Order: sequence, then C-alpha cells, then structure tokens
Amino acid sequence: MILVMSGTLDGRRIIDLLGAKGYPVVVSTATAYGAGLVESREGCQVCHQRLNQEELKVFLRQQGIKLLVDATHPYAAEVSRNAMDACKSLDVPYLRFQRNGTDMEKYQEMMHFTSDYDEAAQYLQGTEGNILLTTGSKTLEIFTKKIDVKRIFARVLPTSDVLRKCEGLGFSASNIIAMQGPFSKDMNVEMIKKYDIRILVTKDSGDAGGTPDKLEAARETGISVVMIARPPVNYRNIYGNIPDLLDKVSELYEKVLSHHVGY
Repeated sequence: MILVMSGTLDGRRIIDLLGAKGYPVVVSTATAYGAGLVESREGCQVCHQRLNQEELKVFLRQQGIKLLVDATHPYAAEVSRNAMDACKSLDVPYLRFQRNGTDMEKYQEMMHFTSDYDEAAQYLQGTEGNILLTTGSKTLEIFTKKIDVKRIFARVLPTSDVLRKCEGLGFSASNIIAMQGPFSKDMNVEMIKKYDIRILVTKDSGDAGGTPDKLEAARETGISVVMIARPPVNYRNIYGNIPDLLDKVSELYEKVLSHHVGY
C-alpha cells in the first residue's frame, strides 16, 4: 500500500496517475475540505486527520504502508519532518515531491522578503494602507495580534470553520474573501482594485499555487509585495517533477511492495 500525503493540486495529480497505474493508494489530508477534493476511485482510500509523528507511525503500521509519497504544501514543514522521521523509524521508503519555486528576479524592486510569518507581521506594523493577506487561515492570528484587523483583507477557503475563525479574530464580513484559488492575474487585479489594496502578502507556492499571477497583478497595479520564504527543510529523496517521481515509485513498487525487499 502506498500512502500519499496530499493537500495540493500536485498531490491530486500524483494520486490520479498512481490510480491509473492500478497501485493501491491511501490518501491522507489534513482537513475534510482537502479530502473532498480527491477524486473517489476504486483502490483509493481517503482519510483526513492531523497526525503527530507517533500517530503517523501507528497509522503506517495499521495500514500496512510500504511506501510514502509526501506531496504536501512547501510550507507544511512540520508534516514533512514528521513523515521523514516516522519513515526512517519504520524503514519505510520516503519520497518527496517539491514543486519548484517562483522566478522573482524581475519583481525585486516591489518586494520585501521575510523569513517567516512573525517577521512579516512585524514589518507590516510599520506600513500603511490595506493589506491583502493570501497566506491562508492557519496563521491569521499572527497578523491580527500586531496589525489593525480593519486593514487586513483575508483571502481564505470558504469553509464554515475558517469563517468562524475569521469572525473570532474580529474580521468583519466585508474583510473576508472566502474563495478557493488559485486565481488568475486578472482576478487578482480586480480584488486589489476593489479593496484598495496597497500591500499583498503571499508565500512562494510556485506556479501551481498561483504565485506568478499574484506578482503580475501586483506589478500591474503598482502595489508592494511581502514574500514569506519557504521554511528550511532537509528533505530526503526529493523530486521536482511528477514523471521522475512516478518512475521512482514504479521502481520501488517492484522492489519493495511486490518482493518485500528493503530500501
């Protein structure tokens, strides 16, 4: 059995391609929303739960997992570290799919780079104007603790738990943009104009995450961008494109899953 830790568009593509090859797959997502985006198919189990390292080890044993593919978001650092440690402990092969970062060379003049969310929030304290926050709901409180919530327009997933969180942090309905992305450049431009945005806050989620479209929209409208760096993770067995990853999965499937040979 192959475990795919997903939650991204790349992950769903990998799941579909593994399913098309007839491989038995278990899909793990952090949320029910993410699980609902995975296409139901024969031979594919989908579950959603946040697991720490010990819980993940129990899950791997219970499910008979012989190979783990980590296709989580580039900013889900703790999840990836737990997966690598659990796999090493149980001698389960670990493969990482890591989407490529965005080429930002031509956007340098309009950008301010920060190492993490806290540094971004600290920087924003000394700025003026409306902020379009496109970093998701998980870290909203980092920003609302340091910045007047009236300045922040949060673009988040349209789920009831996310909306409750936004309201609990003091967001008014007019400052919540509840939509599923990614968004085109033109749509980003319209949002920037509609909410009179002066600063866009984002992560480097790559092409699949819509980062280039955000940067192009910011450049067209003349606003600045705060870019939060990817967290440093020492991934093992990392692949930057899906075909190479699938070739390795096929190789390991023959060696480990069919013949039970260690990796």
